[in-house]
Amino acid sequence: LPSGLPRTCCDEEITLTDAQQQLPAQLSKIVGSPNVMDGKKLDSVTTQFLKGARLGQGSALCIVTPNSLEECVDCVQAIVDANCTVLPQGSNTGLTGGSVPRDDNHRPTVVISMKKLDTIFPIDDGH
Repeated sequence: LPSGLPRTCCDEEITLTDAQQQLPAQLSKIVGSPNVMDGKKLDSVTTQFLKGARLGQGSALCIVTPNSLEECVDCVQAIVDANCTVLPQGSNTGLTGGSVPRDDNHRPTVVISMKKLDTIFPIDDGH
């Protein structure tokens, strides 16, 4: 077909804004650089965040593993301010495929792993 048609939503490369290009460095300032990984490469470390145990696989601008609720809130704000998609991730069982990034998004995705946030505290004195 002319011009390589047909094309789908996923054929276009996402052009990152300045804010999106600077986001991994900004997130590193919030959570520390060991807690921010490149989500564009699939390797032995990032696979657990980018591929579901049962189904689903994609890439992300980066993967963030905050150590506290405050860090998580600050990360979400930075991600939203950069106009990226936030993908919160719990245990990533992959049963529904909803916890892994999809490469059909028109905005960059940032995975926030909640694995380190394992403290339970009562709200309103437990009532």
